[in-house]
Amino acid sequence: MEIDGENEWDVERILASRLIRGKLQYRAKWVGFDNDPAWYPARNFKGSPHRIRDFHQENPAKSGPPKRLAEWLRAWEADEDPPDVLDDDLPEP
Repeated sequence: MEIDGENEWDVERILASRLIRGKLQYRAKWVGFDNDPAWYPARNFKGSPHRIRDFHQENPAKSGPPKRLAEWLRAWEADEDPPDVLDDDLPEP
C-alpha cells in the first residue's frame, strides 16, 4: 500500500533481531510475501510496534527491544505517528 507517497508493507511477524555497530536491526515476514532475507533498521517498524513486542516476548534473549518501543506502542494505540528521533535504532539499556 502507499502511505504519504511511499510504499509500505504489512508486517506478518518479526523473524530475527541483531545489533550492528550498536544499532538494532530486524528481519521480517511481510503479509503476502516469503520471508525477507534483508535486515532493516528498528525505526522502519515504528508502524508495527506490536510485532516487535510479540517477538521479544517470545525471544527474550535476542537483541533488543528498541529503547523507544513503549512510545511507539502508545502512538500506535492512539493511531498517531511517533516522531523520528536519533536514538530510534538503539536497544534498551
